Amino acid sequence: MKFDFNLADFFKLPTKIMFALALASGMVLFLPDNIVAKMYMVDFRNKYGFVIGLLFLISFSILVVTVFAGVYKYLSNKYSVKKFKATAKERLQKLDDYQKAIVYGLYMEDNHTDELPLHDGAVKWLEQNIIITKTTNQYAVSDLNNAVFPYMLQPWAVEELQKDSELLTHFRVAYNQMEAKYKSQNHFDDPYSGFPY
Repeated sequence: MKFDFNLADFFKLPTKIMFALALASGMVLFLPDNIVAKMYMVDFRNKYGFVIGLLFLISFSILVVTVFAGVYKYLSNKYSVKKFKATAKERLQKLDDYQKAIVYGLYMEDNHTDELPLHDGAVKWLEQNIIITKTTNQYAVSDLNNAVFPYMLQPWAVEELQKDSELLTHFRVAYNQMEAKYKSQNHFDDPYSGFPY
């Protein structure tokens, strides 16, 4: 029987396996002789002690690094989310009137979802700044040059507008101004004139 051992595969083992290896090799190495004798592992420990010790050190080290990396990633994500929520109102206030009008238009929909021009710079900017998001990856469009796509308002933005009536009023005013501007320019009936509502 041929046993093919690849060292790179060892380092890719799941955390549970690494923990089991560290625990098993640590028990063989550090348990008192009378307990190891009951497991009939004394001769094995004496013969392969160096290999068992090496296995213990490597698996334990990988396990410790994995745990620390996981804890760091978890705390980092928690901090990022907390910071993201803390600056939510400020980010919404910095939007220009056109962007506020788009956000308010989505907010006024029952499901906070509507079709927006795919090639609109403000729509792209809102999407990249995690204020709106596409609801699907594929969508049938009739005109590729003036494609529209379903977007939804991110839940954090909905919550921020719901809890702050003053902020909501600013967005409503911006929406009404954009609506009046595009109506006065006789573009309101053209869905691709620049204002998506």
